[in-house]
Amino acid sequence: MTTPVDPRRPGPAEVLGVPDLPAPILGWRTWRVGRRAQRRADLIAPLAGVVWPARRPMIAHCGSAGHSPPGDRCRCGLYAVADPGTLEWGPSDVEVLGVVALWGQVVEGTRGWRASHGYPRVIVAGPGVPTEQRAALARRYGVPVHGADLPAKALATQLSGDREVADRLRHRPVEETEALLAERMPEWTRRWQARQACTAPRPGAFGRLWRRR
Repeated sequence: MTTPVDPRRPGPAEVLGVPDLPAPILGWRTWRVGRRAQRRADLIAPLAGVVWPARRPMIAHCGSAGHSPPGDRCRCGLYAVADPGTLEWGPSDVEVLGVVALWGQVVEGTRGWRASHGYPRVIVAGPGVPTEQRAALARRYGVPVHGADLPAKALATQLSGDREVADRLRHRPVEETEALLAERMPEWTRRWQARQACTAPRPGAFGRLWRRR
């Protein structure tokens, strides 16, 4: 578990300068981060490939002119889920997990929500995102960016199995994120490593299987 970058950065309301921001819905979602030098401080929607803006809301758009996102009979909108284990992951191996604040027009679904407006609240990055890149993300977006000892997808799986802590991370003040992660990260990492060891092929296993055919 690594120390967070800029843990006392202001939250979405302060970053966006919107004092009358209504109480947002808080949910889990993923972003991928850029690999090239000019994109390393970008949060990018993993499937759509759209860069989330910094210091101002991400506003959903839809190709249909018949409604404003999120449409009741359309899949448009900014997505977040209640259970991080139900997240869909993109093809990139450098994705981060985070809690996002959603507001404006919001449609609730079976796994979570789609909204018209959103902004990251806190981000957790795995070992594939180095400290300097986490620092750049924190500076640009003005939110805490924490480091984790296991990949973001694996962390989401562990959080799904520890829903009480996951819900605390989602709803409690961002200042408490560091302590909550530090408390549970060693156990989550042990579980993940044990699962990796159980699923990894034993030396010589493929040879034995080949000879039996």
